[in-house]
Amino acid sequence: MTLMFVFVALVGIYTASAAVLDARLHRIPNYLTIPTALAGLFFHSLITDWGTVISLSGFGLGFVLLFVPWLLGGSGMGDVKLLAALGAWLGPYYMIYAFVVSIFVAAILALGVMIKVSCFEGVSVAKRRFLAKGKSSKPRSGKTSTPIRKPLRVLPFAVPVAVSTWITLAYLAVFKGELFIQ
Repeated sequence: MTLMFVFVALVGIYTASAAVLDARLHRIPNYLTIPTALAGLFFHSLITDWGTVISLSGFGLGFVLLFVPWLLGGSGMGDVKLLAALGAWLGPYYMIYAFVVSIFVAAILALGVMIKVSCFEGVSVAKRRFLAKGKSSKPRSGKTSTPIRKPLRVLPFAVPVAVSTWITLAYLAVFKGELFIQ
């Protein structure tokens, strides 16, 4: 039972840290992902006979899931390393759970960002354009119009990954009564 709490705490701290860093910095640094992957490998090598193999296969699967999107420019390398390190903890089977749920969570969050931008920030952009047209025709300090900043429309992928991991851990603990690969 103690191992389960340690497992949940470490995975929860990792995903929360990655989500906060990705939301603030728009990157997930190596100093977070590399030690986490090694810790996952070490943790699983201690608790089961096949722990090293399962952890390495989870690492590989996590890496592969976002490697092709990274090659196509749809993801950052930090996201690839985030899932790889998470896979070292969850193993391949539970990594699939977390990844599938993260796609749904990302879709919901992206929809929320689109609604926010179109409903709230879109109004302020239109309002600024309207006010800029109503100003005098004499340009001040050489500028002919007021520059309009585009709203930030980036959804850090570590946020839905963190939420999906917590949902996956809760599901496994409550409904399946297990958190480790047997």
